[in-house]
Amino acid sequence: MKKILTFISIISIVGVLASCGKEEANTEPKPRTCEQIKPCKMALKYATYVEQGAADKVYEMDTKQEGVRSYRSLEVAKENISSDYKQYQHQKIEKYGLLEYDIVPNKQYIYKFKYRDFRTGELKTNTVGVLKENSKYVTYQYFNGVSKSDITVSGEIINHKRYYSKGLTNQEKKELKPLLVEQ
Repeated sequence: MKKILTFISIISIVGVLASCGKEEANTEPKPRTCEQIKPCKMALKYATYVEQGAADKVYEMDTKQEGVRSYRSLEVAKENISSDYKQYQHQKIEKYGLLEYDIVPNKQYIYKFKYRDFRTGELKTNTVGVLKENSKYVTYQYFNGVSKSDITVSGEIINHKRYYSKGLTNQEKKELKPLLVEQ
């Protein structure tokens, strides 16, 4: 009886050992969403304010650097609030695809969003820069788009990460996939 139990134990141990290595352990962390990454969340909020036409909120999120701000002053920003802002003020960019370029790790990022325009429903691209000034993230908009030189460091194009909003179908991901800056 002992020999039979020993034999069965050995076979089951051999079976367990044989199955090891057939599947690789997945130690990779789950991909995070834009909303879980502070600079990306800031860029999404900024892009939403731009889309709503909330020029005053855009101005308040802007970097304080002269020549980079969206408006000269808060008063000028308030004058440029979209006339239909009230209609879109509670709307958010919910379905999007984006590229993240980490220009200076943990200090400077470029985010290129692709989503549907609130007013027309057409596909739209918006590029937002995020800087860490002291311990706070501030934003700025690329009005003329990002150039290849903006994502190049020491002659090399920076790798990008791609994110999508939750719950998109494969077709929506295909539609909302922004073109790489380097293309």
